[in-house]
Amino acid sequence: MSDYDDRPNWREIDRKKDRSRHYGRSEEKDKTWQRPDANRWEMGRRKEAIERLFKGEKGTLEHDRLFNNIHKSYGKGTFISHIKAYVEKYGMPDDVSTLLLILDSDSIEYILDAINRIKDIFHKLTSRQKDDVKRKLSILKMTHKSSQVKEKAEEALGGL
Repeated sequence: MSDYDDRPNWREIDRKKDRSRHYGRSEEKDKTWQRPDANRWEMGRRKEAIERLFKGEKGTLEHDRLFNNIHKSYGKGTFISHIKAYVEKYGMPDDVSTLLLILDSDSIEYILDAINRIKDIFHKLTSRQKDDVKRKLSILKMTHKSSQVKEKAEEALGGL
């Protein structure tokens, strides 16, 4: 009789057949192993949020919208109005590519402000950006209609 007691009953045999092979796994074991880059997207979002926090007002979505409007409207009639909206809210931009676009505008006031801003940040620029700025200022010095802009561009080139 003891031989019959060690065997599983039919109900247990049927349960084992119906179960998946993965049924008995512990959930803790699955949680401990993850791909090394599983949280990379989340970490990137956190890093971006922290960077935006340290930027202050320039880290807002409104800033990004106004900044992108300047680049999108380059060469169009709304270019000056987008520059005006950005400058009124955040001041002259720190980005060299945006400053170079502003140098192409028709507003003498914004061109002079952009030249002053370029002089302030020139030491932080890469060599490629420095060459671009010098090239753009020399073109302004030779071709701009306003003598005031020509003088300011020449003065800036001498100081760089």
